[in-house]
Amino acid sequence: MNKILSHWNSLIAIGVSADTHKKENKYVRFTNVITLLTVIAILLYIPYSVFQGYYLLSVLQFLDACCVLGVLWLNHKHFHKFARHTYLFVINAFVLINSCFIGHASGVHEFFYISYVVPFLLFSVRDYKNIIAGVLLAIVSFNIYLHIYPFFVQYNLDAITQHTIFNLNMWMKFVLFGMAIYILAYYNFYTETELEDLNEKLKEQAVELKRSNEDLEQFAYVISHDLKAPVRNISSFMNLLLTRTANVSDDAKVFMQHSKESADRLARQIDDMLSYCKVDRNLPPTSNVDLVNLITTIKAELNTKIAERNAAIMIEGELPPMKNVHASLVYHVFQNMISNALKFNTAERPEVKIACCQKDNEIVYSVSDNGIGLDVKFSEKIFQMFKRLHSTEQYEGSGIGLAVCKKIINFYNGNIWLESTPGHGTTFYFTFSKATEQKVEKRMTGVVTRMIPILKAA
Repeated sequence: MNKILSHWNSLIAIGVSADTHKKENKYVRFTNVITLLTVIAILLYIPYSVFQGYYLLSVLQFLDACCVLGVLWLNHKHFHKFARHTYLFVINAFVLINSCFIGHASGVHEFFYISYVVPFLLFSVRDYKNIIAGVLLAIVSFNIYLHIYPFFVQYNLDAITQHTIFNLNMWMKFVLFGMAIYILAYYNFYTETELEDLNEKLKEQAVELKRSNEDLEQFAYVISHDLKAPVRNISSFMNLLLTRTANVSDDAKVFMQHSKESADRLARQIDDMLSYCKVDRNLPPTSNVDLVNLITTIKAELNTKIAERNAAIMIEGELPPMKNVHASLVYHVFQNMISNALKFNTAERPEVKIACCQKDNEIVYSVSDNGIGLDVKFSEKIFQMFKRLHSTEQYEGSGIGLAVCKKIINFYNGNIWLESTPGHGTTFYFTFSKATEQKVEKRMTGVVTRMIPILKAA
């Protein structure tokens, strides 16, 4: 029994390859199984035909079996689609010829109903063109039979033999339909089992990924916190050296000044990293934020810079309050956008325009300027941490501000993008989904505030 099963498994695996997609291999196995069942069914008729003395019919049945076996050879040569098409053509031709010569009373033509079902076993549901072609082939073959079988009545077997074959066919149909249903049920169960296993693996990976991300965030937070003290000490000591050391060369003073500036820049980068890590941590309850008042506050804080540049910050149209958001996060977004609009601007009178509009189920906010602009090919790069388009000598900053803005906007399930032309200013657009705003507070209740002992001590 084990040897028979081993041979059977070898036969149905003909044409299956590790290089072929798993789904394709499944249909190759389907084709092999159906081919072998068809060959077995045909061969079962041969002894009866020989016993009854219908030698020509037995030869025809043997040739049919050989033609069907050719499908295995085509699969072996990896002509998988052609093998399925060949099977459909051969099986319909086999049923048509035998129905005409054996006789209508034998019920052989009823096997067209089985050939009608076969395309659904051999092709994926998405491969509907081949399924339709296979179904149409069965229907056309059946209609051809209905029109031509009267011309073959004189060649038909006698009535008693046809009746006997009808009884055999009836049992054969039960067997073939049962096998077809079993194949579908088995592979359906197999697919469901695979899906369950994959879902379990995905759940495990999701848990592990969440844990890894949390560990990584904690690591970045702690490292940033621990780096702040020594970097600030370096900056302070370099400043003391500059102020208290008089008898040193000019080169030494330049080196010390560069060292202090580097330490200060590193300190700013660490502060920005901490800001990035704290976007969704330890937040207060959500509230409604009056954007007009918020922008007025930002203008007051940037008053010196605005006055120096003779800049204008304007609100165009109405700016309705934001609902169910965190004021500190919204403040950071607008403050960073406005500061950048002033910084990257060489116009005699920098202008920053803030507006919003309704689009579908979202409110789209915009901050536009008449600054230096940028090439749109860098539109993704500027939202990455520490990615800069200009040197620190040209424009100060750590290159993390827009990355923080993007993280905040994504936190509210929003999106951020820009439109810009070099030399003609930039417009940043960002959205806050209405549906999301109503759920932010619920979602925040699930955020675990992890305060590491070292941070508590600090």
